[in-house]
Amino acid sequence: MEQHLEIISLLTGPASSVVLLVGIVWYAARFVKETVVPAGSALVVKHLAQVDAMIEQSEAERLSHDADRVAWLSSMRECHDQGSKILETTERVERKVGGLYGRHEVLQAKVDAVVKPAAGV
Repeated sequence: MEQHLEIISLLTGPASSVVLLVGIVWYAARFVKETVVPAGSALVVKHLAQVDAMIEQSEAERLSHDADRVAWLSSMRECHDQGSKILETTERVERKVGGLYGRHEVLQAKVDAVVKPAAGV
């Protein structure tokens, strides 16, 4: 009976606790290695794929933005050129109108000179 008590004491004592702890740690490590690590790896791969997609999208947006900027600059140059042409035309029209008014005043003075003496007779 004493022998049975010693076996029971070994099974329920500190030695069994160490064996139980080693078993739990071994099963926990196996669980982590077979379940958690593959799931984590899948999540990391998925995340990296999303990051790659975002980088590609950003690059495409940058190229589109560059094309838009070039088109905008081109249209601004065209507007500047058209504005310059309009300014030149306006200045030419002002010179012509000014010349007409100058001749009109001379002609009006001549008409007034002719009409006044005739009105006095």
